[in-house]
Amino acid sequence: MRNKSLYTLLAIFVIAAAFLSACGSAATPAAAVPSAPTTEATQAQASQNNGGVTGSGTVQWPSAMPTDVPQFTYGTITGASNDILGSVQAAYENVTADAFDKYQSNLKTSGWTITNGSQSAAGFEIDATIAPRTVVAMFFTSKDKGLTGAVTYNAHSGQ
Repeated sequence: MRNKSLYTLLAIFVIAAAFLSACGSAATPAAAVPSAPTTEATQAQASQNNGGVTGSGTVQWPSAMPTDVPQFTYGTITGASNDILGSVQAAYENVTADAFDKYQSNLKTSGWTITNGSQSAAGFEIDATIAPRTVVAMFFTSKDKGLTGAVTYNAHSGQ
């Protein structure tokens, strides 16, 4: 039974990697994902974002991203996706070195609580929450594309 679980997990990882690698060439804005209803204030904040940041080709900041998640404007967007579980993601490359401080500040200004902020020569990670929702910005140094990674929103913590 344990081996079957490992194979299932590996298959899911391979499918997700294939999907994300295809996003850069023919992605369109992600469809709306309902946000988790917690309070009236949270529901209002989690309304869908209809604007977009243009990236490589026709890729834009996902329209399914809630409006209280600040747009990440510190690199070139290469992909956008969402899933049925309430996760929305925007992938980037050529992210600028000052993105860590600037995006952390943007999240705080938008009402998010920073639960983790770490930076090293290898990259950076910012975890933020407005319970039960989370945002994770994770970027790593790439040999030829600067900092690369993604901003991921989850409607429910623990996904």
